Amino acid sequence: MKKVMIIGVGPGFGLALAQQFGELGNTVVMVARTASHLKKYQQQLNENGIQSVSHVVDVTNHTQVMHLFQCEPEVDTLIYNVGKKDLDDPLSSSLDTIETTFKTNVLGCIDACQQFLKTVHPRTILVTGGGAALHPSAMTTTLSLTKAALRSYVLSLHEALLPHNIYVGLLTIQGLANVGTGMQPKEVASAFVEAAKQRKKAEIFYPGGQANQISEFDQLKQG
Repeated sequence: MKKVMIIGVGPGFGLALAQQFGELGNTVVMVARTASHLKKYQQQLNENGIQSVSHVVDVTNHTQVMHLFQCEPEVDTLIYNVGKKDLDDPLSSSLDTIETTFKTNVLGCIDACQQFLKTVHPRTILVTGGGAALHPSAMTTTLSLTKAALRSYVLSLHEALLPHNIYVGLLTIQGLANVGTGMQPKEVASAFVEAAKQRKKAEIFYPGGQANQISEFDQLKQG
């Protein structure tokens, strides 16, 4: 039985990912910051016949991330689904806000990937990106710049790991959960499952298969 670790399990995409990868027979390793939430998710998965374990980890804490992979050395697939999505503008964004968001959205992913690659048999890395990476705007300043940095890192990692038969895929999600066509968590999770099966593209644009002309936030503004 294989193990899939999902860092950033919440009631939306994260739990849907746990459910779908668990239904395929994988043991699911759920990671989040809140113990009470993880306990509830574990109970739900258990009721559905899915085997899971959970760890409380803050991805901005290197010691906690390192310890996580020391406790789980036999994970096959890592999914980084963490994202701080607070909206701000380029005129009033504080350096503290930008630094905190960068640590969460980018450095946390880099740390997790590097620690994962030290484990027994790393095979697949999937990362949740966003359309804001391609379409910066005044309302998504910090989110856009961190998602752009994350995209750059993941695409570089994909290239670096190709010779080692380790697949890295960026799922660029071009929508908001439960808003619009194809954005139900279950449908988004299916795109991750398909990416893990196909193991081909460095970047998967979802939904639609190609980059949108505007970001998901601009879509929302336009109604």
